[in-house]
Amino acid sequence: MSNSRSTFQHIAASWLSMKSWMKNWLFFLNAVFITAFAFLDDPVAKWILLAYAASSPLLAWLMVKQRGLTRLLGIAHLVPWIPLLAYIVLRLSSEIAGPIVTLTASPVLAGYLYLLLGCLVVCLALDAWDVVRYLRGERYVLGTPEAVRHGASRPSPERLPCENAA
Repeated sequence: MSNSRSTFQHIAASWLSMKSWMKNWLFFLNAVFITAFAFLDDPVAKWILLAYAASSPLLAWLMVKQRGLTRLLGIAHLVPWIPLLAYIVLRLSSEIAGPIVTLTASPVLAGYLYLLLGCLVVCLALDAWDVVRYLRGERYVLGTPEAVRHGASRPSPERLPCENAA
C-alpha cells in the first residue's frame, strides 16, 4: 500500500482486500445484531445493542492505530461480547439475569437469541484464534504483500473506489 494514502484509505483498502466469505460473514453478523431493534420491549435487546456499540470505539481505534485490519481486531469483540454471551445463556436457561426466555412463551425472541448465541460462539472462537495468531506473530495488515503471501487476504486494490471518482 502506498504511503501517500490517508489512514482512512489504508483502512478502506484493507477492508476491500478481505476475503469474500469474511465480508459476507461480517454483514450477516451485523444484521443479526441490528435485529435486536425488533425486540426493544425486552431488556435483552438493550444489552445486545449496548455490547454491539461498545465494540465500535475499540475497533475504530485499532484500525486507525494499525492503519488497516489486523488479527488484533478480535479483541474488540471479545471484551464486550463474552459478558453478552453469558447474559444470553442465563436468559435462555434460568431466571438469574431476568425472566427466562423460552421457545414456548416467546418463540420469536427465543429463536433470535439462539441465532445470536450461535453467531457469538462462532465469532468469539474466530476472534480468540485471531488474537492468539496475532500474539504469535501474524501482525500483518490485510491487503499488504505479507498478508497475501500468508493467504490471509487478497492484494489491496491499487486504486480505491473513492480515488477513481477523483
